[in-house]
Amino acid sequence: MNTERAETLASRGLTDKNIIIEILKEESPVPERLPAEMYDKVNYMCRRWMDRIARFEIDYDFIPDIDALKNIIICMLESAPVFHSRFVDNRIRPYWKVEDYHIDDVFSARETDDLRRSADDFLLGGIDVKSNVQIKIALFICGAKSKLCFIFNHMCMDGGGLKSFLNDMFRAYDRYIQNHSVMLINKNLSRAYGCVYDGFGSDDKKKAKKLFANVSAKDKHSLPLSQRLEDDEKMIVRKKISREIFEPARIKAKEYGATVNDLISAAYIRAFYEISGCSPDERVGISCAVDLRRYIKNPERIGYTNHTTFMPCVVQSKGETMADTLKAVVKSTKETKSDRFMGLHGLPLLNIGYSTMIYAQAELVVGAFYNNANLSVSNVGKIEPAMLSLGENAPTAVAVAGGAKEKPCAAMNALSYNGDLMLSICIKGNESDRRLLSDFLNRIEENIKLI
Repeated sequence: MNTERAETLASRGLTDKNIIIEILKEESPVPERLPAEMYDKVNYMCRRWMDRIARFEIDYDFIPDIDALKNIIICMLESAPVFHSRFVDNRIRPYWKVEDYHIDDVFSARETDDLRRSADDFLLGGIDVKSNVQIKIALFICGAKSKLCFIFNHMCMDGGGLKSFLNDMFRAYDRYIQNHSVMLINKNLSRAYGCVYDGFGSDDKKKAKKLFANVSAKDKHSLPLSQRLEDDEKMIVRKKISREIFEPARIKAKEYGATVNDLISAAYIRAFYEISGCSPDERVGISCAVDLRRYIKNPERIGYTNHTTFMPCVVQSKGETMADTLKAVVKSTKETKSDRFMGLHGLPLLNIGYSTMIYAQAELVVGAFYNNANLSVSNVGKIEPAMLSLGENAPTAVAVAGGAKEKPCAAMNALSYNGDLMLSICIKGNESDRRLLSDFLNRIEENIKLI
């Protein structure tokens, strides 16, 4: 047995000797450095427009086993060392430096008399790229209820990566509770953007790698938020649209050939027309997130990483009714989806930028052509209760929020759970902005009702 490695695992807070032995049997050597992948660099560049921290929270009507959580979290970090690394902003070639850590750097648990307030204090925090860990998890306990919260550096993974991480973590928790065994899942897997080409034949792969196009959002519309001020603070504005409203609207939208994304986008666009004072005859475009994992033939070979891009959703006018707006959105997205390489345009251009120049030059060049969308929707999708259940304990609620954006960006995150639609916008702003965004989300709900 590698005594030194065993002592390292114990020093990090891993208390179960059987798990230490299991890790030592299965693992391969941990590298001292990890490459900064293309999407890592893109998200690092986005520090100009947001804090790059993604946020997730889960509510339970029970208290998880804290010692089990600690052991499982250590196993998760050991299987994906990017989460205990610091980003080295090298002007020539940036990289991740794998660092030592203790579980207390990552996980905390405490009692509170206000779950919402305590969770928000945690969720609105940050993680420095120079920190020794790039993910933090907190468990807040109030009586028999608890809230499990996650924040992580978006450079490490996106919403799709988070779903994979949570699925692995929670299944590992169940396995540990049942028999004190755990299986490392994500060890030494690829985080490279090029995995999206693996499912293509040789001819299509060549075509996809020649899609040199700048697909950044070109629409300059924005919500009438206040001007940036030095004392602006991070905030999350949330909206829950109940299943009694959302489910009938989802079913009705199907009659128009619309997906849930189409429904959410149409309600977002229509609410924008209403709150911005934009002319009903004016063309409006938003950006919608696309998960490129759809192209990956063997998803089990990829690690926790980013595989998200954006596609345009454009309407030429508001339309008389919500149904008109929805039909226009369906038309726009169908045109985009008819492209067999949807979402892959622009990746070769980004890759050339980051691979043919030193990093300092590449960030300047890529940044000059990269337009951050002011209006965008990112839908994590449907979350099944079983995915986030700890033993027999399913969540009572789930919510997501993205990075805290600089104004005038109003990026909305969405997910559905138990039939409810959860919306959020995370932004740096003031109380005037909070009121406007709350009004905006209320209008989205009203437009969903109209369908």
